[in-house]
Amino acid sequence: MIAQLTPFESAEAAFSDTIFNGVRLSTRSTPAQYAARGGDWCETFVLSDDIVALSIGDVCGHGAEAFPAMTAIRRAVREAAFRGLDPARTLATANRFVCDLDPDLHATAFFAWLDTHRGVVTFANSGHPPPLLVAPSGSRFLTYAVADLPLGIESVLAPELRVASMPGGSLLVLYTDGVTEHERRPLRGEAQLRDAADLAYKYSVSQVASAIEALMFLTPANRDDASILTAWMPRQTGRIHADRTSWYRDFHARRDLSIAAAAAHRPAAL
Repeated sequence: MIAQLTPFESAEAAFSDTIFNGVRLSTRSTPAQYAARGGDWCETFVLSDDIVALSIGDVCGHGAEAFPAMTAIRRAVREAAFRGLDPARTLATANRFVCDLDPDLHATAFFAWLDTHRGVVTFANSGHPPPLLVAPSGSRFLTYAVADLPLGIESVLAPELRVASMPGGSLLVLYTDGVTEHERRPLRGEAQLRDAADLAYKYSVSQVASAIEALMFLTPANRDDASILTAWMPRQTGRIHADRTSWYRDFHARRDLSIAAAAAHRPAAL
């Protein structure tokens, strides 16, 4: 059965959490501060009995002005996927759509098939930030020597089709650059994301995307649209999820340290 799991037409901050074949899927998307709508998308939808699609992207610009283009591109990606195209050809098709829609329009996009039976993710990446994989053995960004261009840069795009293993208990974190560049310091932002994902993994929180957003203090002062999509493979042996208060204690401790650090660098009141 083909079904969309997380429709994303919301004009305000929204989240979704669901389970497909034991895989916990979580999304969280928040428009830039003071904007009612944003230019990010993130959604999951079922393609077969075993495969769920993971789609995330970011239209150049942010807020309400990027919203119409975002909905059109997201729909183009989804329609290409429903035609049975693999992730690379799906993004190639979306690229042609973007070029025909507006020659000045650009967007980054990441599209993947997650095979929930085999524990394998097959994906293509068009200029989007690299996914983060958190596994029992540790966490790492899936980076490659050659990166593919964003959508809309060239009329013909042939992104590389890549494959990564997702063993039992592993967590895949997809995100837009508004997550890691919220302080305009990308390397620091990547470290913060990795730290937040590791903490969410440690406590096995249920609403992973929302927890990562909270741990990174992305709201309410985010300067750009920020979206997070996570997929958590079930462990082969059961695990009891920690209660919400466990990671919240750590979260509040981190928040207090962050406030104290900011106060230390604040000019004294006159």
